[in-house]
Amino acid sequence: MHSPIHIGILHSQEGPMAPNELLLIKAALLAVDEINEKGGLLGRRVKAHIPEWLSDAESFEKAASSLLRQIKPCALFGCWTSSSRKAVKRVVEQQNSLLWYPVQYEGLEQSPNVVYTGSCMNQQIAPAVEWALSTGKRRFALVGSDYVFPRTANKLVTSMLAMTDAHVVYEKYKPLDCKDFSSLITDLRESRPDIIINTVNGIGNIYFFEQMYRAGMQEQGITLSMSCTEDLYSKYSYSPKGHLACWGYFQSLDNPDNRSFLRKLASAGIFVSSDPIATAYSQVLLWASVVERIGSFDHVDVRNNLAGSGINCPLGRLEIRPNQHVLRNGLIGRCDEHGQFDVLWQSDGPIEPLPWLGIEQTDLPFKGLLLQVLNQLPQDITMRAQLETEVLARKAMATALEKTIRRLSESEEIAKIGGFERNLESGEGYWSDTLFHILGESPGKLRPSLREFTRHLLEEDRQDFVRAISKSVRSATELNCRCRIRRADGKIRHVQVRNVVLFDEHGCASHYHGTVMDITDQVLIEDALKANEERMRLLAQTDALTGLLNRRRFLELVTKEIERSDRYALPFTLIMFDVDKFKLVNDTYGHDVGDKVLKSISERAKEVAREVDIVGRLGGEEFAIALPQTGMDGAIAVAERLRATVEDHVITIQNHALHCTISLGVAAMTGCINNADGLLKAADLAVYRAKKEGRNRVERMIPDDFASACALTESNQ
Repeated sequence: MHSPIHIGILHSQEGPMAPNELLLIKAALLAVDEINEKGGLLGRRVKAHIPEWLSDAESFEKAASSLLRQIKPCALFGCWTSSSRKAVKRVVEQQNSLLWYPVQYEGLEQSPNVVYTGSCMNQQIAPAVEWALSTGKRRFALVGSDYVFPRTANKLVTSMLAMTDAHVVYEKYKPLDCKDFSSLITDLRESRPDIIINTVNGIGNIYFFEQMYRAGMQEQGITLSMSCTEDLYSKYSYSPKGHLACWGYFQSLDNPDNRSFLRKLASAGIFVSSDPIATAYSQVLLWASVVERIGSFDHVDVRNNLAGSGINCPLGRLEIRPNQHVLRNGLIGRCDEHGQFDVLWQSDGPIEPLPWLGIEQTDLPFKGLLLQVLNQLPQDITMRAQLETEVLARKAMATALEKTIRRLSESEEIAKIGGFERNLESGEGYWSDTLFHILGESPGKLRPSLREFTRHLLEEDRQDFVRAISKSVRSATELNCRCRIRRADGKIRHVQVRNVVLFDEHGCASHYHGTVMDITDQVLIEDALKANEERMRLLAQTDALTGLLNRRRFLELVTKEIERSDRYALPFTLIMFDVDKFKLVNDTYGHDVGDKVLKSISERAKEVAREVDIVGRLGGEEFAIALPQTGMDGAIAVAERLRATVEDHVITIQNHALHCTISLGVAAMTGCINNADGLLKAADLAVYRAKKEGRNRVERMIPDDFASACALTESNQ
């Protein structure tokens, strides 16, 4: 009999995440048993190895290294926290192995040695925020565990809200092992949020929600959780009915693969499933399907054949994309009294994984630099949180100068922050070695002084800084400002200066001290995030293929223009058109050619339209142009010009000339047709008539169209 094939499964046995990870390991072993019951893989049984006593990132790293060195498994599966994943990622990259990671995460990462089968932020956080906004939520509270996923996820939430009239009214993070949320709940009550985005992880959710319930804040639909799963809801001492969650899977999904999976779980004594559990099970079967297809266990062969691989599983269709993330559905569910979720909303289909928030798909200049900077964002967010805590600790201990200097020195070694101190009576000062290095000077070369520091400031920042630090010393208030320095080598860097004034026993200001932190990388990250915010704003308003306004933004602008036209008694018309026999184009030439046709026609529409006109793609091959201050005759003329332009335009496909035509319908705002729905209905009926009369023609609204549109308007009111 052939020797077995080895795999490794990594999970915590201690700490707040251990209960969650235990269910993941059972699900993975269930998949291994299923493979072996069917005869194994390529005639060999699969044997799983599970290292013991894993608890922190260091133990995960050591266990993975030991497994790969001694057992030489074909693949590793597991990890829950980002810290454990990152620790194992270093090992598999060094030894060119493969880790399959089954949990949602903060993105901003892509390794050829990791398959990310959980959701990234644009597949979970972004749909959750968009849904909340669509239901009228405007006051957001952000509550999470104090580690990288919640902090990074909430950066995205804040970025998305900045493009709307919504805002964050409260933001707080608690340690992973936190059991007391009382002060947080008090602050939540005072902030009066419409929605709480919850990224508390593990069993901390049980304490958080039970304390919310006792505080009388168990309002249905106010809490939308990103990391709370069915197995946790089943442990609550009260009914969790009404809680909301966003995942790519719920146990309640009704499909054949999920029903079969739940029966297998039940036979193993597990009666509650969740997204991570189903993913941990499915990713083992996905790995096995790749092995079977290519006829090789070698992790290099497997890695080279990952893109496009997929299986049908409890999650639906799980397919690996070229970036080694997977297509995932987006679901919003409401918990019932049994801890199961009724689906309130689901995405139109699988959401493409964008671990870099879409920047990787752009042609932005210096894209490589932006991705490199964004890769550091999770680490920088963690470090920044640590530094914030450190600064607060320093202020509390600032009564003893030498103790403060010691703490500054310790912090400098960890965070590369330069420290300074000045005696206001004697004028004597001190700079740490790190501060000299930040300025590009050799320690001890210069006499530490405010004048020497300001000499390194850019001239345009110098006056504001001197004014700010003088005010800080004069009024005994804390200074916190940003400025730019020119190092001795000529390089320009961004720094953040913080200053605290100390008092003697008589209450008089005697010293001031503080820190200078090089934040150049942080500024680059902020600039990159601003650029991405602008790109996300455009993505939210435009059609990705044609660059025209998408249906939602088109209707928003049309509604505003209709109101203005009605207010000033101005004419307003709308042209609706679609491509004749477009399905035949797709079936004959393929969807790539179909996309080229749609882009070509959208260009013709933009050429014909005026600057004030509103041009949008409503969906599929359907387009519309809204014409403010234009009557029916003018709109007919524009429609005829567009029809002729499209008919005359030649699209070259593989040395063949392709001619396309469009059918157009024109409707005017009149009488009860005084909204976007009515205009679209009337124009659509005219398009239908143009199709019926032979295509490649323009039809105007007739009385029957008017009556149908009016009926639609009345039914919507």
